[in-house]
Amino acid sequence: MAKDIIDVAAGELGYREEGGNRTKYGAWMGMNGAPWCHMFVSWCADQAGVSASVVPKTASTSAGMSWFKSKGLFKYKDKYTPDRGDIVYFKTNRSHVGLVEYVSGNTLHTIEGNSSDQVKRRTYPLSEPTITGYGVPKYKNLNTEKSGSTESNGSKDKQKKRNAKEELSYLKKVLDRKQPKDETIRAIAWETGKIPDGAVEVLVKNGENQFFVPVEDGMKVVMERRGVPGTLTFTARYDKKFKIKEGNSVRVSVDGTKFFYGFIFKHKMSKDGMVDYTAYDQLRYLKNKDNVIYVKKRADQVIRQIAKKFKLDVGTLANTGYVIPKRVDDNTTLFDAIQNALDITTVMKGKVYVLYDQVGKLTLSDVSKMKVNTCLVDEETGRDFTYEVSIDSATYNQVKLMYENKKTGKYDVYITKNSKKINQWGLLQYTEKIDHPDLGKAKSKALLKLYSQVQKTLSITGVIGNKKVRAGSLIPVFFKVHELKIANYMLVEKVTHTFKNGEWTMDLIVSGGDFSG
Repeated sequence: MAKDIIDVAAGELGYREEGGNRTKYGAWMGMNGAPWCHMFVSWCADQAGVSASVVPKTASTSAGMSWFKSKGLFKYKDKYTPDRGDIVYFKTNRSHVGLVEYVSGNTLHTIEGNSSDQVKRRTYPLSEPTITGYGVPKYKNLNTEKSGSTESNGSKDKQKKRNAKEELSYLKKVLDRKQPKDETIRAIAWETGKIPDGAVEVLVKNGENQFFVPVEDGMKVVMERRGVPGTLTFTARYDKKFKIKEGNSVRVSVDGTKFFYGFIFKHKMSKDGMVDYTAYDQLRYLKNKDNVIYVKKRADQVIRQIAKKFKLDVGTLANTGYVIPKRVDDNTTLFDAIQNALDITTVMKGKVYVLYDQVGKLTLSDVSKMKVNTCLVDEETGRDFTYEVSIDSATYNQVKLMYENKKTGKYDVYITKNSKKINQWGLLQYTEKIDHPDLGKAKSKALLKLYSQVQKTLSITGVIGNKKVRAGSLIPVFFKVHELKIANYMLVEKVTHTFKNGEWTMDLIVSGGDFSG
């Protein structure tokens, strides 16, 4: 699908003029310094691949409105309910224009340029006296699903019905899904016992200059599966030959293999001349906040959309299969927006995906394809361990879904619960809004099936280093100590690679699998 003009406009929210009406939209139009509300609309159309024969390229609101009238594509406000992508024309003390994002009830939601000198979301009653009417472009590839809007012709309801039907088909598969059979572990014990050299090279690039840094003992690389960038920490003695600054790229190789790539974010110097450096991989930039809006996209397509906007390098992104009908993540971190898409995919497809930085390239993989059979963990290969059983996070025994029924003006509520676990744990409730009432029963049952589980994690320290092990890897674990019994592949939630005293070791936090204690 071609880019959507509203998606483009939403990506500009918060942009401010430099003063005196000077903006990138004016520079694009060749009229920098002139009022820029219509230039913003025309620029968004151009960025979305919309021809000037569909949305006029003009700086003048009068000329824009006249253009739509001449084509028979102008609708006066009292005779028309606007759609997503329509262009709303105002007549106040001065002319103004904006883009229609959606309609909710009797409220118009817009995105406007040159609103208090910036790009902003605004809301108005549909009866707003300053609204003249709407230009109605004949888009070929507009995303017709309008977040929260209502339409007189019922097309939105039909679209929601189609989306609900598609989602229901996936939910039925979730409810019918059997517990997977125990998988035969194919650990390669003789490979596990190999002691790596752990030879480390740290290459820093500062502008045109690059140099290898002699690091002190104790360098660490930490990787986590959800919501945290890969982190490199190292210490080096201050030397004016090595000018390391924030923003410099740093690449770590271990035993001749590229292992980490990121950027220096901070350093700390002590009296003895030792400097501690911290670098993060590209995932650090996913801590930025933004409005992430998409229609009919898979999770991998959402990641690619975000990466393009924030200029992040992308490697291989697995096709996640499930198309999310619509989602609006308002003023949220990019980490959370991506994880929301991946969590939805997990519910609907039963697959877990992990996003990571593969030495400078954003990579998305199905964890089932990330087995590391050369890392067998047992009571001999790990120096120490602890295990934890918890209902404190991501465990629920009641699911409450709510549908906003516009006919009654109330919420229709759908609740599925596990009474036995409520009596055992107390009430732990998950709540979510849904777009169609047909989803209520099936989705609440599917979510309860997914979330009504005790969370179990195992922490193991001092495992022999392995360059293939990262957060999201599946490693074979055999443990039979005291009451703890494990014989399964387990998911690496966090790994800390440490290079110290001539040794390369890993501290692991793993979850999943079938273990009891």
